[in-house]
Amino acid sequence: MHTTTTALLGAVALATGAQAGSLMDQVGANDGTDIDTSNILASQYFEAAYSIYSIAAIDDFDNSGGMSATSVAAVVSGWNGYTTIDMVSGVQVNFYVAIEDAAANLVGYASADGSVNLDANWTGQAYGDLVYLDGNWALTTDTQMVTLIPVNEFAANGQTGITTSFIGDASAWQANPGGGFGMPSNWQAATSNLSIRVMGGVGDPCDQPLGPCPADVTGDGPVDVNDILAVIGSYGDIGDGTYRPIGDCDPAPNGNCAVTVDDLLLVIGAFGADCTPMGACCFGLAGCDENVAEGDCSGDWLGDGSTCNDCHAGACCYSDGTCTEGTPDECAAAGGTYSGDGIDCVAAACPQPSPGACCIGFADCIDDLMEIDCDAFGGTFQGSGTDCATNSCGWGGCPADATDEGVPCQEDSNGLPNDPNGGLNNNPVQYGAIATDETICGLMSTFTCIGCGDAGEDLTYRDTDWYLFDASAGGVFTVKGGGESNLVFGIVDLDSVAFVDYFITEPYQEGEVTMTLPAGGNYCVWVGFDFNSGLTIPCSSGNNDYSVTLLGEAAPAAACCVAGSCVGDLSPADCDALGGTYVTGESCATYACPTNYEGCTDGTVSESDFACVCFVDGDDAETDCNGGTNMLSPTFTPVSVGDIICGELSVYVEGPTGGTYRDLDWWTSTEVNAGGTFDLSIGSQMGTVILLVNLDAGTVDNDVAALPGTIASATWTIGGGNWSVVTAPSEWNTAWTCASGMSEYRFTLE
Repeated sequence: MHTTTTALLGAVALATGAQAGSLMDQVGANDGTDIDTSNILASQYFEAAYSIYSIAAIDDFDNSGGMSATSVAAVVSGWNGYTTIDMVSGVQVNFYVAIEDAAANLVGYASADGSVNLDANWTGQAYGDLVYLDGNWALTTDTQMVTLIPVNEFAANGQTGITTSFIGDASAWQANPGGGFGMPSNWQAATSNLSIRVMGGVGDPCDQPLGPCPADVTGDGPVDVNDILAVIGSYGDIGDGTYRPIGDCDPAPNGNCAVTVDDLLLVIGAFGADCTPMGACCFGLAGCDENVAEGDCSGDWLGDGSTCNDCHAGACCYSDGTCTEGTPDECAAAGGTYSGDGIDCVAAACPQPSPGACCIGFADCIDDLMEIDCDAFGGTFQGSGTDCATNSCGWGGCPADATDEGVPCQEDSNGLPNDPNGGLNNNPVQYGAIATDETICGLMSTFTCIGCGDAGEDLTYRDTDWYLFDASAGGVFTVKGGGESNLVFGIVDLDSVAFVDYFITEPYQEGEVTMTLPAGGNYCVWVGFDFNSGLTIPCSSGNNDYSVTLLGEAAPAAACCVAGSCVGDLSPADCDALGGTYVTGESCATYACPTNYEGCTDGTVSESDFACVCFVDGDDAETDCNGGTNMLSPTFTPVSVGDIICGELSVYVEGPTGGTYRDLDWWTSTEVNAGGTFDLSIGSQMGTVILLVNLDAGTVDNDVAALPGTIASATWTIGGGNWSVVTAPSEWNTAWTCASGMSEYRFTLE
């Protein structure tokens, strides 16, 4: 796996005359030398089946000048199956004022969709492709957050993201409104710079407010004869959208972009006034003077109209007991604790740290070390007041009786290693194995594949370890683990290629997670680097060891649904033996089983009516009669309210790309687009889902899923818009083929 921030599943070619200048440029030189290839921040609109993972990588820039944006570019690359920019179907550019806005909806207050445009001047293809979109975005005069999101199908082309840059303030964000990556409040910060370039120009100057003293048209302080002459000299002038006439000073607040008698009267009425900006002159803890001109201030001038109430300074205490004096903002930026205005370091009496336990390596511990000294030893400080007698140092290393992973540390090579437990990230796919109550000791590293890129460049990969285990009878399973690096441990459902659950550990710390699995599933224990760490840990670093333990026990009896009825509270294995569905944490006494799917024999509409066929291995997805926006040339099938649709869905290996695809059917309805309340249902022998896709925003706004062999129903109230109702398999089960007899499904829209 490439180095990436998130997650497992796993000079710009500009429109002529459009740009006036750069609002933000963290791309730098067109040969890519300013690009930092050590990390990629995920940014991608996934296909409908994975829409909960759609994510934006976001950076910010100052737009206090109120400029509009006319082009946004970013260096796009990928991992986890990514092959080429040619398979990215489009991009979306978004601007936000706050990260919380992006966490609620990836579509910003200023937004546009477009095709993939590659910068012809970019020669840094070894670092990724410089993709741009031209537009005309009217921006607010705030700090702006900006992103470019590729539209890319994960099943065919892996994951995409924006590469990092050496230019910037090491502050960026990611937003995932669907919650698929489990970020707190659906967003997270990153100490990275994104390789984004924003070009723009000044909007109509007459749309900007007049200054605080409009009568001082010359801006030299006093309202005098020079201002009257300036108005007379520009009398009758009218701005054309590119400039404001110098004498335009009335009416408030923005003027009228023309110099008239009203402007002259305003200046005459204010004649003799002194408009020199006056404000507070702050000397920090030494005091403050008010009503001072900027040129007369020997301290920190706080701006026109400011008072000494705006002058803040005090002591800033740090965790190591040291102290500085400055503003609250300076203290926060330095990671300190502000003691309050007017309090100096003597009065603050910053708390002095006490020594504590320091963990060295796997299990060695040293008492009575200060944090700074522990860091110097290369240890992990356990906190002030801790001691080795009561602190286990978290993860204690690989137990003596642990099973050896049996795989050497991944070294740099001229080709990808044949990793016997690399799972889906290995070619061919290979898994290790772990038994219940077994502990495995393994190695985790990053490595370089020399010359493996499309242009012969070196690529950095992350080792991942996949261990199959027997969950055929179901049960309660616990994964425990820890290691010398920031790691992720969890259980992956191999049928849906998604985490059931996982946890993340810090170096030398141990964690665990427990989950209940139904019978008959296909699962593995997964170990890899923390999605958000950006780590580069070569084999030679020595910080590679980890251990992982799988514990298991029989699951408690729970509701078992067979043919739409709850037949009793059974174990997962007993429920599976009856062909039923085990419902974790539910009881027949309180749970209503979903309706049983009995087939599709009364359809009023068949996919075959539209020359649709059930897709088999080797088919070209671009021939789909209703593949929707997952296709380069989107196609849809019309449907009317009242239709009962009999269709076919399958999971197949696509011929041109060799990727595993799910057949998705995209339906459009004039009644749905008009808005209203609709009843929908879907069912099949396999798991199915209905998605309501907003074609303008590229988002999934509603969904309902049916378990295998059941029918799921929902009532949706939909506003008018540009919608597609999508029916699809809800799992990546490769046994779901046209020849399996399970491809049929039934869908109703009423």
